[in-house]
Amino acid sequence: MRLIAGLLALGLVFGSAAAVAAANEDITTSESPGAGERPRISLVLSGGGARGFAHIGVLEVLELFRVPVDCVVGTSMGALVGGTYAVGLSPAEMREVLDKSDIGALFYDLPPRKHIPQRVKRDDYKPLFEITLGYNRGKVQLPAGVSAGYKFELFLKDLIGPGASVDGLDFDELSTPYRAIATDLETGHMKVFEGGDLPEVMRASMSLSALIAPAIIDDRAYVDGGLVRNLPVDIGREFCASGEEDIVIAVNLGTPLMPREKLRNVVDVASQAINLLTEQTVQRSLKELKDTDILIAPNLEGFSSSDFDKMEPIIGRGREAARHMAERLEQLSVDEAVYDSWLAQRDTRRLETYTIREITVQPNERFGADAIEQDLTAEAGENFSTEDLHEDLARIYGSADFSYLGYQVRPGDDGADLEIDAHVKPWGPGYLKFGIGITTDFNSPTQANLALSYRRTWVNALGAEWRVDGQAGFDSFIGTEFLQPLQLRDGLFVAPYFEARREFFQFYNEELRLGQNRVNTVGGGLDIGLTGTVGELRLGPYLVEVRTNPDFGVITPLLPTEEFKQIGLQIRGIIDQVDTPTFPRSGWSVIGNVRGTDQDWGSQDEYSRGEIALRGVKSFGKNTFAVRAEYGDSFFGDVPLYDPFQLGGPARLSGLFLDQLTGTRYNLGSIAYYRQYASLPAQFGRGVYLGMTAEAGRVDDPFMKDSWDWVYAGSVYWAADTILGVVYLGYGYASLEQGSLYLMIGPKF
Repeated sequence: MRLIAGLLALGLVFGSAAAVAAANEDITTSESPGAGERPRISLVLSGGGARGFAHIGVLEVLELFRVPVDCVVGTSMGALVGGTYAVGLSPAEMREVLDKSDIGALFYDLPPRKHIPQRVKRDDYKPLFEITLGYNRGKVQLPAGVSAGYKFELFLKDLIGPGASVDGLDFDELSTPYRAIATDLETGHMKVFEGGDLPEVMRASMSLSALIAPAIIDDRAYVDGGLVRNLPVDIGREFCASGEEDIVIAVNLGTPLMPREKLRNVVDVASQAINLLTEQTVQRSLKELKDTDILIAPNLEGFSSSDFDKMEPIIGRGREAARHMAERLEQLSVDEAVYDSWLAQRDTRRLETYTIREITVQPNERFGADAIEQDLTAEAGENFSTEDLHEDLARIYGSADFSYLGYQVRPGDDGADLEIDAHVKPWGPGYLKFGIGITTDFNSPTQANLALSYRRTWVNALGAEWRVDGQAGFDSFIGTEFLQPLQLRDGLFVAPYFEARREFFQFYNEELRLGQNRVNTVGGGLDIGLTGTVGELRLGPYLVEVRTNPDFGVITPLLPTEEFKQIGLQIRGIIDQVDTPTFPRSGWSVIGNVRGTDQDWGSQDEYSRGEIALRGVKSFGKNTFAVRAEYGDSFFGDVPLYDPFQLGGPARLSGLFLDQLTGTRYNLGSIAYYRQYASLPAQFGRGVYLGMTAEAGRVDDPFMKDSWDWVYAGSVYWAADTILGVVYLGYGYASLEQGSLYLMIGPKF
């Protein structure tokens, strides 16, 4: 919560103070079903992130005491729970859906990795941060939020059902009349939503600015309603509890404030400032409660707004707090027959699903609707499936072109039309990524690199892509490629490329470092290939100029200085079906490449070099096992020592120095076990792990004794998988009676 609030505060702390004073808007009232002679009851639910699960516990107790609710008003998480209740779902039905959902992961926009094109996934193998900036017309641009919120909105549509996920819905016509509170980002005024697209409205009420991009509704930008009315008692009273005998039941989750000794940095101070603003609105709302109203305030000490994995204990706290008000709730209880009648009336007002007559795509300013339509498998008519549509949208979002992807269902006389709304990223079509990679064993040369990548999408109507990649440090290179599809987006393509590279290859005799060979290459080629979400296959000729510069100090040079031209043919392929690039929990991958040069083509050397790596991953709860096998060799000629294979380092014969074994052929097999013992917020990473590996490999290193004998190794490690890359600390030991401590920051693992 502190880090999330800190991000919030950086953009809104001053504007929100003014917004509180300005927040006023007219409220309409509505007659509710089932309110006879008894007092009308308005349920008001406050915001609070994951702490809002407590509202479900309160609803369970209201159900237990047979307390009918005539209207519900919510802010932020209160708007989510309140809206779900308003469409007719019982607390038990809510829990059934939420039990199967990872709410925290919904704020991490990327779809399942199997839906991401390989041309986008290629960045996963570089030391790049998972942060993409815009770079257009010489200016760096930032996204509107860490999360676009599209996945969360699709979840809300699933939660409330297709019947309630239609545009132009009158919230007075729901099973329980409903209102949601949001903040107009432009004016700071409070917005009370009385109708519209319900999932879109609930998302608007929860859009924590700087964390979730603002929701755009009727050309206005809306963010979290907690900035202006976190406990909207006045709205609830005016809505359906304005009579003398009517009751407001307000559920206040509280806004925990930190003591001074915990305010250690700018993030802590900014978080506290936002919490103070929110709490001020709550204090004003609490003063509006009458003696006859009921205030339920769950004790949520120890729970933060980001604890979405602690739903059950938080619900329990809400249930406990409501039970403490049993005497007051019993006064509002109706007899069983009346309550059953009220429940039946609620159930009859549930909205039925519409038949989808037509699916269309709203035009956008960057490319035609056919770029989206070609990826749709969902069909209108009797066979329409929201599950199929949501999977289509996840796959389309994986193309990395959109800041928001959703849809509206517009009812008509004999069905409904569905329109897909795709907003291209306003910070595109040029994208910039950067990162660092540091790996050290505290003995051999530290491998530190600074990486940068620029990608320009939609260069033409077929979706051509131009990219420039560079790296400076231990291994330096700069390269550019122009990938031209032969049809719209994925499929067949041609790709001319150019690259200049400098690499260092180390040579050891046991633990004694002999020296290194610096190899510079400059050249390019032309690939013809096939690409998609499963993987990519490329084939094409290449031409490079090679220059070697051995450095063995005072030792007689063991390798000659060479300068020559290579002309050859190469084939590269990848099938990448693991669920995440680092610490995957399931899936498999195959990566292979073969290249060969021929003197008959004009090359000054002649050899082939082939390599293949296979990986499979399987998890059991939080425990994961991963196996890997690699093989590299030559099919004709001998692989030269200026183009070698290398082993040594974490998971590649742990215990040895980095790239300690260098040769012309190799084998490697390993099995790894790791356990995720802690989670990170989805916006900042995935998890924290403890793991171990067992490995066996060999390289025909000409400078090592018994070079083609098998080396056995193992390691133990701690690692955190973050959006800035992996942070890894481990120790390995190899059968060469050698051990090493490793530290990695940034590189993929």
